[in-house]
Amino acid sequence: MYTPISLRSLSIIMAAGLLVAGCTSAVPQAPQARVYFVTPATGAVVASPVRVTWGAETFIVEPAGEVKAGHGHLHIMVDTECVEVGHGIPKDETHLHYGQGQLEADLALAKGDHTLCLQAADGNHIALAGPGMTE
Repeated sequence: MYTPISLRSLSIIMAAGLLVAGCTSAVPQAPQARVYFVTPATGAVVASPVRVTWGAETFIVEPAGEVKAGHGHLHIMVDTECVEVGHGIPKDETHLHYGQGQLEADLALAKGDHTLCLQAADGNHIALAGPGMTE
């Protein structure tokens, strides 16, 4: 059943909500794990072979093998989408694996426009969840 609220009551409810929101935002949040390209910059014009470097924050890059929370290795997808979270990343000419924990590679790319997707996976090459686990 709908219960009308007076304007005065609404103001008090809204103020209480802002007070709670203000208190919870004062709690420091752990940094979100993420992987990212260092070079080349988006839109860069480069010559092949292209030196690609990448990094990670709050995520430990290590060789494939053991599955540990917050750890894994990286893959680059060339001219194809990243793999759906929870699925295995195939190994072929468009899905490049860096299972030794590498943070750089030289890519031989044909002349023209290309897209690269960096994706984190666990020790078994399973795509990891999280908004920062792909770039």
